[in-house]
Amino acid sequence: MKRILRLTFFLTLLCITIPCPGAFGSVDILNVRHWTAPDHTRVVLDVGDETSFTVERGAGRIFVDLKDAVLPAEIPRTYDLDKPAVNEVLLVSLPEGGSRVELRVADNVEMKVFKLGKILEKPHRIVIDVMLPEMEKKESEERKKVKIQEKKVVVIDPGHGGEDPGAVGRRGTREKDVVLAIAKQLQKILKKRGYEAFLTRKGDYFISLKDRGRIAREYGADIFISVHADAYRRRGARGSSIYCLSTGGASSEAAKLLAQNENLSDIIGGSQNGGYNNGESDPITLNMLQTETINRSRVFGGMALEKIKQINHLKYSKVQEAPFRVLKLPDVTSLLIETAYISNPREELMLRKSSYQTDIAWAIAYAVDSFLPLPYAADRSWCKEVLTPKPSSPAAKTTYITYRVKKGDQLERIAVRHGTTIKDLLEINNIKSKNRIYVGQKLKIPTDTPAEHPAKPSVYVVKRGDQLESIAERHGTTIKALMGTNNIKSKNRIFVGQKLKIPRVDSVPMVYVVKRGDNLESISGKYGTTIQSLMKVNNIRSRNRIYVGQKLKIPYV
Repeated sequence: MKRILRLTFFLTLLCITIPCPGAFGSVDILNVRHWTAPDHTRVVLDVGDETSFTVERGAGRIFVDLKDAVLPAEIPRTYDLDKPAVNEVLLVSLPEGGSRVELRVADNVEMKVFKLGKILEKPHRIVIDVMLPEMEKKESEERKKVKIQEKKVVVIDPGHGGEDPGAVGRRGTREKDVVLAIAKQLQKILKKRGYEAFLTRKGDYFISLKDRGRIAREYGADIFISVHADAYRRRGARGSSIYCLSTGGASSEAAKLLAQNENLSDIIGGSQNGGYNNGESDPITLNMLQTETINRSRVFGGMALEKIKQINHLKYSKVQEAPFRVLKLPDVTSLLIETAYISNPREELMLRKSSYQTDIAWAIAYAVDSFLPLPYAADRSWCKEVLTPKPSSPAAKTTYITYRVKKGDQLERIAVRHGTTIKDLLEINNIKSKNRIYVGQKLKIPTDTPAEHPAKPSVYVVKRGDQLESIAERHGTTIKALMGTNNIKSKNRIFVGQKLKIPRVDSVPMVYVVKRGDNLESISGKYGTTIQSLMKVNNIRSRNRIYVGQKLKIPYV
């Protein structure tokens, strides 16, 4: 009897000490993010696990109640958006358990709330889309007015955006930012020439692949150009490439992999239907009209390759084919252009430079002019000198800086750090072997910026109606960089007449979170900087005093 009682006691204790699944089923809200487009605002809640929710609508309010969701102390309770669709987002814990997300919205909005599961590095998410149907209708009508004007129309599509950053380089460069900068340059050039040029997105927000095509059709586009930056797990992969639609298989294994990645954009970015099309375009892609369009796209792509090869190395000398959903426009000449490899350290540095962004935009613009000439454009002298063949010898570069070799330096690291090549450094400095450099040696480094005129931050005077967001976008920088450079505590605290220093994007440090096994030597080598620079920027007294989870600023050298 005692034995049975003892066994019962231990079984009861075991049941108490081992938690049952769902007994403490709380789910943490990990983060709150938001993006605003002209016709909608998206609020995304990152959550630790899948959770259920209910939605209620009140006067000027949307309430989303998350069952069993917990608000950690570090999550802010208020988000001031001050946008046409959403003015404010409030987070509160409910007395009966769970959490409430309250959105203070305009009266004329529509909404969609849906869940997204984990994918790649994305956690479970609750997506709240607040739309302005009147603005969406107005934009659509304005596009259709362009269509009936019978002008030469080019629609430029900066890939990714918002929730979907695209590929990310080792220095933290995001594809969505780079391609938007290139697209804006291309639009500016084409409009100055006389084309009607439009962007599918003008800022950092998400647009589904289906809507990108819809925008092009509403404008009555003659040409559709989707701008991207490539990435591959092997850092040595490099070069620009151009793709058109294929109705069958991809022209290469690389094209097949790229199409798979780009077609995931809807799922990563947060499309309610999971990013899969409904088959409506499948019959279209098989008809003769689509075949003729693909043939025209191939011709246009060949012209673009001829110009781009004067700017950068080509990965493929011919136009590749792949089943990109964003290119499924039955009667519009369409290309997807991979401007460079953001995963390649040197090409990432190129993509960050406004000079390369401008050069690649001019190359594409010249191809547009060759393929779709304006009726009054007999003179081609508008094309920049940058599109003339460049000398192959690095000695032709006339501007240099001097770099003194330090202990631990390697020629490869020096080249990556300064956006050049080992071959150029060897030839310019008359070095016979890449291993024959020594501490204290002075090396000539080719540079785009004259050494006697280093780039300085420009100054902008705040005008009525300005916001930090619009100022940052106009000058190709970030809100965070503006606030840091000008010692601004809140993004809403700027005033008319205030003078703001505009930092270069390259001067904005990225942040690295220390992982187990890291040391300052490995981190500095990974990001092409020095241990001394890391210690100085992060106020570290000893090179051995870093810890797992510590956030380190990575300075750009």
